[in-house]
Amino acid sequence: MRRNILAFCTVLLLIFIAACEKQATEPKVGNPTITILTPSEGQELYGIVNVEVFGHDVEGHGLDRIVFYVGDAAQYTDPNPSSSSPSSTWQWNSELVSDGEYDLKVVAYDHVGRSTEAARRHVVSNADAASGVIRSNESGMILTRKGASIRVPLGGVPLDEDGENATMVFSIARDTSANAPPPSGETRVSQYYRFTPGGFVFRYPVEVTLPLIDGVDVEGREVNLYRINPTTGELENFAGTYNEEFETISAQTYELSTWFATAHSSVGADPQGWSCINVSSADDDWVSLCVESYLLAFPTLDQLFVPEHGMNAVYGRTQFGWEESGHWFLPQGQYTICMQRLGDSGVWEKQSRTITLNQPAGRTWDGGVTCAAEWADFVTDGTVEMPVIGSCNCLPEPSVPVGTGEIQVTLQWFSESSIDLDLWVYEPSGERCYFGNSTTGTGGRLDRDNLCGNYENGTPENIFWRTAPIGEYSIWVDWWSDCGNGMPQMPFNVRLVNRADVRTFDRTLQHDQSLEVAQFRVTENGLRMANPGELFHSDPPPRLAKSGVPGLK
Repeated sequence: MRRNILAFCTVLLLIFIAACEKQATEPKVGNPTITILTPSEGQELYGIVNVEVFGHDVEGHGLDRIVFYVGDAAQYTDPNPSSSSPSSTWQWNSELVSDGEYDLKVVAYDHVGRSTEAARRHVVSNADAASGVIRSNESGMILTRKGASIRVPLGGVPLDEDGENATMVFSIARDTSANAPPPSGETRVSQYYRFTPGGFVFRYPVEVTLPLIDGVDVEGREVNLYRINPTTGELENFAGTYNEEFETISAQTYELSTWFATAHSSVGADPQGWSCINVSSADDDWVSLCVESYLLAFPTLDQLFVPEHGMNAVYGRTQFGWEESGHWFLPQGQYTICMQRLGDSGVWEKQSRTITLNQPAGRTWDGGVTCAAEWADFVTDGTVEMPVIGSCNCLPEPSVPVGTGEIQVTLQWFSESSIDLDLWVYEPSGERCYFGNSTTGTGGRLDRDNLCGNYENGTPENIFWRTAPIGEYSIWVDWWSDCGNGMPQMPFNVRLVNRADVRTFDRTLQHDQSLEVAQFRVTENGLRMANPGELFHSDPPPRLAKSGVPGLK
């Protein structure tokens, strides 16, 4: 009997112990909790975004894992979340997606597989755009939020056809249509930035500056700047000046286009890398240098160097930002360089001399720069020919600016072979401004027409209203003639300016096609954009012969 009682008690004890163990190990019923701490609700996102979350299981303990999503795509899994706040942090590079609305979502899992999620919708805006107006008698800078800029010196905007001060609207925006790959052995470290207006040669070079992509590693590497030739699509190399503090790279140019920066894949200075001339500009006179002729030491390595037409030039003046001197980077080799300086009498004086650059500048991102040569002033000791009055032939002639106003529409295309496209703009009255009606009743004016007979590659066609009537407008581009060159199509861009607000449309026109690009409405409060045909219906009218049309250049 005692044995039976003992056995019974033992069974009861085992049942009690098992029940206690089960109660001690089984978690409470309930899903985990997760909260998005940053970014805040409704915050506009750009660049590198820190996504911070805090979560725990139903008992307040740490989670098993947290998964971060953009839309429905998992981007990152944290396998060891913290039990304190924040439980996990993920850095999302929002520049890897197009601008628009996105759902940021996090899913939290506890240790028994139960889950919960939290989500927020955000607008991603990495457009990083800016625009502004600068006149011939002004200097100025156009600067984006992330540090891309155009710096225009006093007098950089050419005078108009009457010799009066002209006005230009400058703009910067990310070029989402660009896809030029970097050279072998280099990695792109900036966005593609389009600087406008294109198709113009400035009186003095302007300075373009590009910011590096947030978080990119360029330590110990050489960084280069490339301009995409708008006609050929080929790259043109500019060894720009670094600003390590602001993580930017800058260069001077006479023409604006699309630019981007790259970094060498290998760490350390290249012994065959670009050299440097330290150019003095210690007074208020303009100093300019350009390459007349050259023989590269490493022609294969430096085949993307393009000094022709003053593309790789250097300008300096105290007012332009050089308090004493500036670095001009050139590939190693032998050069004949022309220098011109504005003399006391207000006329240009020039002098050419030869220089050999056989030492790399050692221009790694976080290192110093060693210049192989100094260039201070004219040489007058008889070792080279004395300075003479005149301008350097390797510097380009400035363009004559087109008109602008409350509304400006510019058509531009690039082709080495001549081709005649036409810009039309319908104004609110229904009147069409184009080559056959170059001035409308409300003041719309076509002041530049690029024809087969006077074709200039990249020269824009331009229609503008100094005071634009309120109402609806339509922009068209028409294929007039391939000038006998047999081209089946032509890419083009249309630039719409409303005071200092700039929009650019990239399209391709097929042979003999007339294409409506956009519609817009001018209101008392600004501009409202619309798709083709959205505001009103307009058709391409019958064509007229261009011969004998007055008032066009």
